[in-house]
Amino acid sequence: MSTPARRSKRRRLRRVLLTILLGLVVVLGTAAAVLLTPSPVEEAEVAAVRANPAVQVIDREGYIALLPADGPAKTGMIFYPGARTVAEAYLPSWAPIVEATGIAVYLAEMPYGFASLRDDAARDIIAAEPAVDSWSIGGHSLGGITAARYADAHPGFDGLLLWAAFPEEEVVLADVPGLEVLAVTGSQDEIVPTPLVRDRLAASAGGADVVEIEGMEHSQFGAYRSIFGDGDPTISDDDALRSLARVTAEFLDAAGVAS
Repeated sequence: MSTPARRSKRRRLRRVLLTILLGLVVVLGTAAAVLLTPSPVEEAEVAAVRANPAVQVIDREGYIALLPADGPAKTGMIFYPGARTVAEAYLPSWAPIVEATGIAVYLAEMPYGFASLRDDAARDIIAAEPAVDSWSIGGHSLGGITAARYADAHPGFDGLLLWAAFPEEEVVLADVPGLEVLAVTGSQDEIVPTPLVRDRLAASAGGADVVEIEGMEHSQFGAYRSIFGDGDPTISDDDALRSLARVTAEFLDAAGVAS
C-alpha cells in the first residue's frame, strides 16, 4: 500500500518532470521562431530601389519582378534568396545589374525564407512570364544550392549564377547542355568559404568560373541584417555591391545571357 510519503515524492517528481518538459517546449519554440523568422531587410536601401526611375519593381504573386525602365526584357533571371532572407532584400544587389545589362530579374518569394521549401518556384515564374524566351537561374547561399539542383533537373537554362553557393554532390552540372556557370564568393565569408565552392564546382561543373571578391562577407550579397556570424568584412556594403554588380554583369554579357 502506498504511504503518504511515497505519494508526496511521486508528486514532486511529476512536478519536476513537467517543469523540465515545459522548459524544453519554451526553448524549442523560441528557437523555431528565430529560425523561421526572416532576417530584417535594410528598408532604406530597398525603398531607394523602388523609387529608382531607372528600373521597375512589380510585386507579383509569389515573386518580385525587377525590370528595366523601358519594360520587360526577352531574357530573364530567376533568383532564389538565401536562407531566412526575403526576396526584396536582393533588390539593391540586382538593380544596378538590371540597369547595366537590361535583363529582367524575378526574385522568388520563399516560405519562411527557405528556398528548399519551394524549390520549383522557377516553374511558376516561367509560366507567368511568357514574354521571356531565354532564362537563367541563380541564388544566394541555400537559394543557390537549390537553384543548382533545379537547373540540373530541368535542362534549358542558359546560365546558372551562384552567389556564395555551390552544387550538392549529386548535382552534375557538366552534363547540362549549354549551361554557363559562375560562382561569386567573398574572401571574408565564414558561412560558405571560397575553397568549398571551388572544390564543389570542380567536381560538378568542370571549368566553371569562381570569382572571389576581396573583403566581402556572406550577408553583403543582400541588403539584410543577419543574426549569424557571417564574417568580418574589410570593405563597405557599397563597395561589395559595386564589385558584385560588375562581376555579375560581366558574366551575363560574356555568356550572352543579358539582353
